[in-house]
Amino acid sequence: MGLFSRKPNPDKELASALAQRGVGGRAIVVAMRETGNVRDQVAREIEFTLDLALPDGATVRTVHRQYMNRYTLHGLAPGEPARVLYDRDDPQTLMVRGHPRFRTDVVGGEIVIVEVQDLDAG
Repeated sequence: MGLFSRKPNPDKELASALAQRGVGGRAIVVAMRETGNVRDQVAREIEFTLDLALPDGATVRTVHRQYMNRYTLHGLAPGEPARVLYDRDDPQTLMVRGHPRFRTDVVGGEIVIVEVQDLDAG
C-alpha cells in the first residue's frame, strides 16, 4: 500500500460487522426517499423508515440511510417487506438487503433481477 490509503468506508465496515454478528430479519418499509447523495454515479443514498420485526414479536421503528443501486432497490416501496441484517444488541443498527422476492443474478454478462420463491419467510 502506498503512502496514502483509502478513506475508511463506513458502509463496508457496517456490512462486515453485521456479517459477523448480525441477525437476518424482516422489516416493513414505512417510508423511503432519496437524499440526493450519489456514490460512484450508480448508488443513491436512500433514507428508509422501517418497522423491524423482532423475534419476540415486538416491532422497532428505525430510520436508516444507505447507498443502494437500482437492482437492490427493486421492489422496495412503502408497505413492502424488506430483508434486513441487524445487530441483535442494537436493532437500530441495520442494513437493508433488498426485497425478499427479488435477487440479482448475472445472465449473459448482464446483471438481471430474478423473482424467486421467498424461502426465508417465516
